[in-house]
Amino acid sequence: MTALNRYFTALAALFLISFPVLGQQADLRKAEVLHKAYEFAKAGKYYNKALKLTTDSLEQIYIMDRILQCRNGESLLQYIVRPTATASQAFRTEDFYLYLKDFDNRSWIPVPNPFVKPSDSGKNPYYTAMYLPAGQDRIIYSAPDEYGAWNLYTSTRKDSVTWSIPELLSENILSGHNEIFPVLSRDGRTLYFASDGLPGMGGYDLFYSRRDDETGDWSIPENMGFPYSSTGDDLLYVESRDGRYSIIVSNRETEGSDSVKIYVTEYIPTPVKTPLGEDESPIAIASFIKDFPQPEAVAETAEGAEADTAGDARMADYSKLMHRLRRLQGEHQEKLDKIEESRRIYETASEGDREFLAGIIRDVENEALQIRRQMDALSEQIRQIELKFLAEGIIPVVQEEKAQEEPAAQEAAGEEAPEYIFSRHAMGRIPYIIVEQPEPEFDYTFKILGRNEGQFVEDNTLPEGVVYQIQFMVLSNHASVRDIRGMSPVFVSKMKSGKYLHTVGLFSTYQEASSNLGRVRRNGFPDAIIIAYNNGRSIPVKTARTMENERVLSMPASGGSRSGSASRQTSSAASGEMSYQVVLKGYGPALPSSVLSAIRGATTKDLTKSGSDDATVFAVGPFSERKDAEFLLKILEDLDIKNVSIESIKL
Repeated sequence: MTALNRYFTALAALFLISFPVLGQQADLRKAEVLHKAYEFAKAGKYYNKALKLTTDSLEQIYIMDRILQCRNGESLLQYIVRPTATASQAFRTEDFYLYLKDFDNRSWIPVPNPFVKPSDSGKNPYYTAMYLPAGQDRIIYSAPDEYGAWNLYTSTRKDSVTWSIPELLSENILSGHNEIFPVLSRDGRTLYFASDGLPGMGGYDLFYSRRDDETGDWSIPENMGFPYSSTGDDLLYVESRDGRYSIIVSNRETEGSDSVKIYVTEYIPTPVKTPLGEDESPIAIASFIKDFPQPEAVAETAEGAEADTAGDARMADYSKLMHRLRRLQGEHQEKLDKIEESRRIYETASEGDREFLAGIIRDVENEALQIRRQMDALSEQIRQIELKFLAEGIIPVVQEEKAQEEPAAQEAAGEEAPEYIFSRHAMGRIPYIIVEQPEPEFDYTFKILGRNEGQFVEDNTLPEGVVYQIQFMVLSNHASVRDIRGMSPVFVSKMKSGKYLHTVGLFSTYQEASSNLGRVRRNGFPDAIIIAYNNGRSIPVKTARTMENERVLSMPASGGSRSGSASRQTSSAASGEMSYQVVLKGYGPALPSSVLSAIRGATTKDLTKSGSDDATVFAVGPFSERKDAEFLLKILEDLDIKNVSIESIKL
């Protein structure tokens, strides 16, 4: 074969090797484009083709997530609402929240702050500011956990500067990924937020959760559906204070992550979801375009509903109730604003003025409560009417208020609705606040730290039941940190003699204590021994081991929630298995250095001592397999070490 032939053969082989990779990347790019365009079924086919061609485990996980998002997207597109944009405008991602006029001026404070302290690796590309309104006694916000996932937390004001230890808002709202920009509805009963971990169609989707008045907990979140959620990153949803608008923040129409768009749409109190028409464009609907084609079925229903509206007294009654509800919503918001303003003044008022303001706040709170009750009753009445309309195939239409019904409406009949104007607020300063932090729980796991890093327990009380400890020192005085040679957790108790007993560790099994005894002896305490307690009272080790075996044998075969070495111990005891140790006798109170060297050179198992003087017995082990004990025995016998044997221990 010529050199040229060899070259073309190698080139062809390289092409054949590379072809699957190139094909997989091409399929993945096609899938991404189709996914972005809401062509979920087609995108799913290309994702599946790419999945079959890749061998990278991380890429496989990514593609499987995208396939799941396509399935969610197909489901969310089946029934949709059709809000239209009153206004929209693009802003920089880093400060879009300053253009949300329904949030109080200077209420956005930058991250990091006393509540939110992300590490460099835990920063969020969107959540760069936190909403902290003045006069608020309870807040809900997003912050990263120790693994970098952003969760929703709540904290309550305790005084003018102190806030309670933050708590997770609810286990129901915990995806393991990121939940950001929590916003409460006007009545405080619905929480809106964005999540990239809950079931959605891609990126961040918008979700809502409702608060249970009896338990105070939040319900399992539900996706707000299309077009509030899209294939882009949908970051924030809020209702305007006057009840007229819904405001959505998303990057669905912006390039990259540097900018987002704020969409202001008409507020729909009870969204009516209808099927997506064949002629409808999801991209147009996701852009909240006003004049997109209506689906034929929806258009016919709407036309029929409008034709019937003129002579339909039920529709007129429905419209009256809706207008009344909107007026009540406005009144309720005015009361809430007055309460908030009074509380803000209360913070800096004198004692005499505070008593007067407290009375005003109570009165306005009662008025707001009465309005809230009227709103709840009216909302339920409207909901029942809407259900009847939908059962008859009629889409509810809210008619304009007639002049004779409301004089104010007649005066404004010729006026257009005021234009929604975007204006920039000022960023707030981080206030002086103290957020209480939970005390770290003491770690009772046995460990040997650095020379001067040993730890004494604050509470020397022993737990209930049988526990083992390692006694390593008895002194006339309480030992110092330096004296315990980096060990933790160290317990200290005063004996009747006046001396101080120092013990380390809390072990639930003798085997666990025995396996750590050698570490303590090698750490500079050669006379350390195992001791036992039952319900805090000292008992012989033999008695403790008997009690331990009885406890293990009496446990159900399933083993409950025991795990690790404890569950293995249960299994061994139930089946009558043995462990083994190599025993040396007749050497007096101490083994010769040559014997010690031989043992240390042959095994890392612990060497324990029991008895005294000529009756002292040394044991090496335990060994779970007899052959391992026999291996050590043979080594010692080959070195002409006498009085060595193997003993079995029934677990």
